Amino acid sequence: IVAQASKVLPVPEENCWMDPGPLGTLGVGMPFALAAQISKPDKRVLIIYGDGAFGLNGFEYDTAVRFNLPIVGIVGVDAAWGQMARPQAAVYGANRLVATKLNYTRYDKIVEAMGGHGEYCERPDEIGPALERAFASGKPALVNVVMRQDIDTGMKGSTYA
Repeated sequence: IVAQASKVLPVPEENCWMDPGPLGTLGVGMPFALAAQISKPDKRVLIIYGDGAFGLNGFEYDTAVRFNLPIVGIVGVDAAWGQMARPQAAVYGANRLVATKLNYTRYDKIVEAMGGHGEYCERPDEIGPALERAFASGKPALVNVVMRQDIDTGMKGSTYA
């Protein structure tokens, strides 16, 4: 998700895009976002990640709430460990994937339960208004964007090949 976002999102100034590289799938984005918000309290921080990465460090929203850090996140929920599914599909075929499925979880509700702001989107036209509300809330916020699993991200095979 981060790699695709980097191709379409404008970067307004230098030194304001932090790409976690291959470690992004391990959930390092939220700790990066916390550090960015603490170091630049006058700026707004946006984190973009997939549902697998959110599952690893998403509970750091509790830290953001406790310290009143108004980070806004977008989690793309395709109910899959895409980083694992793509190389498996390339080698064994799409019908032989092992341990790559997740649920379509309402991560926005988890953030709300911790005291943050949550938004839920099922259609592309809902994302812009949801982001506006998330930023306007002044709270740590998460926009949960449901994605189809069959979308071709253009990232074929293993990133390690």
